[in-house]
Amino acid sequence: MAWSLPVSAAEITPAMLRGEDFRGLGLAKFATHDYELKPEMIYAINFGLTNLVYAHQQAFRQRIPNTFVIRYRVFGRFEDYEKYSEAKYNKKIDKRMLGYFSPRGKEIVTWRQEAPWRLLPTMQHEGCHAIMDAMFGQSLPFWMIEGSADWLGEAPAWLKQNNEGELLPVGKDQQMRWLRLDQLRLAGKLPAMDKYLLSDDYKVWEKMFGGDIGMGYDIGWSVFDFFIKSGERAGVNWPQQTMAKAVRLSQTSQEISEVVFARALHQEWPSGIPMFEKGWHSWIKLNGEAERAKIKAQRAKQAPSPSSAFP
Repeated sequence: MAWSLPVSAAEITPAMLRGEDFRGLGLAKFATHDYELKPEMIYAINFGLTNLVYAHQQAFRQRIPNTFVIRYRVFGRFEDYEKYSEAKYNKKIDKRMLGYFSPRGKEIVTWRQEAPWRLLPTMQHEGCHAIMDAMFGQSLPFWMIEGSADWLGEAPAWLKQNNEGELLPVGKDQQMRWLRLDQLRLAGKLPAMDKYLLSDDYKVWEKMFGGDIGMGYDIGWSVFDFFIKSGERAGVNWPQQTMAKAVRLSQTSQEISEVVFARALHQEWPSGIPMFEKGWHSWIKLNGEAERAKIKAQRAKQAPSPSSAFP
């Protein structure tokens, strides 16, 4: 049965501010405002979160508390999402901010989205932030927090393509990411990894990428993919183990987490960060070529045969 809470989104109640209006079964609890949350969406979110918890535990070699739940607050209108964020968190947002996880409020706040297909990946992405917070708190490198959430949140195959193998919007988005990154590689415009790993907020990304903060996400997503997937393809697991060790060190150290991670990576990766950067460039090239080949094959499949073109 689809449901939405009877509270008007424009009315910010004490229960909302205290976080007492969530309900639901499974890992996900919901509070909705002028938004109908359908059963299939509830199922998809819980199904995705179960896999995300497992994927995080596998990637970082660390367990999550058994009492863990994720709380989602979903608004039907951007204006109400904006109003609530300012009232509870004194948070100024614009339409580029599709949603966010609040470590203080222990809730994910989002809205219907201008492109409705974006809501589920957004909820998955922010769910990753909640999982990482439960596992590590906020003492992780900035790029890792965003890059891993982008990667893990969009990793499930059921988000990327349909049963016929056709790319869904998430899959097309990932394809375009590899193509954009490979264009930067060919133009010599990828960031120096020793500088990128030390980036610690969106303002640094804004300056680093000429105002395009989204490129910071793309880079972090591809770096995380390199850690996880390059070893799998080569039949080894040391890249992922290196990442997990550097994460543990950054999480337990009193130093700045970005500095600790970069130093650990330099010490643990064969020939240090310069060789890591070369491997990452090669990984982007490999994936860029693979995506171009897929596009070429798809176009050839869709093109009319000579016999049908010239009756």
